[in-house]
Amino acid sequence: MKKSKKHVSLLMAATLVVVINFSSCKKYDDGPSLSLRTKKSRLAGEWEVVEINGQSQSNSGYDMIWEFEKDGDFKFTYEYGSYSYSMSGDWEFESDKEVLELQLDGDNVEFDIKRLTNKELWLEQTYPGSNQTDEWKLEAK
Repeated sequence: MKKSKKHVSLLMAATLVVVINFSSCKKYDDGPSLSLRTKKSRLAGEWEVVEINGQSQSNSGYDMIWEFEKDGDFKFTYEYGSYSYSMSGDWEFESDKEVLELQLDGDNVEFDIKRLTNKELWLEQTYPGSNQTDEWKLEAK
């Protein structure tokens, strides 16, 4: 009988720990609620800008690609027809991984992360000294 009580108590404690951890997993406004992948591994890879401020970029004639490496390297590529332009820099998480900071050519640009899954990245950029914000939606390539 003692083993059974001990087993039930241990099971209840483990369940409580799991419930508390899962209920606190949602870090970003638009999710996900739970992910087994780290934020860094979800961010690493190539992303295509598909929408800016609600405007689809699919018919714009140009492509914007953001590439994040796990080691903190970042590359931005802009392509329009035969024209191509790239910039390289670094990235890092700030504010308990709720802010994404990009360092490009000596400039730091910060984005609030609204959603980060392995297929979707939603960002909000607020310009210093103004109330203007831009909303970016990217999809994994």
